[in-house]
Amino acid sequence: MLNTTPVDYKRQVARVLWGQTLALKMGWIEEPSPGTFKLGPNLMQEFYSTDTIPTPSDVPHADKQPTFWKVDGGNLVLSVSCNWRCVNLNEKFRPSPEFTPTHPLHMYCNVGTSSMVGNHVTDLLREIKYHTQETTHFEPIHIHYLPVRNELVEIIETQMAEVNGDLAQFGEGHTILTLHFKREVV
Repeated sequence: MLNTTPVDYKRQVARVLWGQTLALKMGWIEEPSPGTFKLGPNLMQEFYSTDTIPTPSDVPHADKQPTFWKVDGGNLVLSVSCNWRCVNLNEKFRPSPEFTPTHPLHMYCNVGTSSMVGNHVTDLLREIKYHTQETTHFEPIHIHYLPVRNELVEIIETQMAEVNGDLAQFGEGHTILTLHFKREVV
């Protein structure tokens, strides 16, 4: 990116490349027959003006004719002479089956001192990432101790919440939360 001098778009062209495997999985391109590609339903081409269609100069096709996109060397190459809109991102993307999805929970507790998380002061004690199907027990590898808010604790309130702030919904059975307190020796 050149911020100090104007860009000569005939010589200096930005390039947009996406891996062919990702482009196929996301539905940006389709491969009707081996080595033959067409634009998929999840990649939409938009022109700056509805009056004229620009001539792309940054993506030459194999026959040296300008084109808006091509698959070259395992990459989807997109022209910057028009806008591209990727649609249905949430519908098409699925995590790989070899990695089970994690589900973060936030554990809040009123005993420790509040801290800054992002731009909020909160009583967040820990974020727990667990695998929804496999994890029935979570024990942190590194225990960290926070200063307590008061020397005398009458009531301890804890909450397990989803990332969006809703309280976590657990199934049948017991959910056990253990807090460790460490006395400072003076």
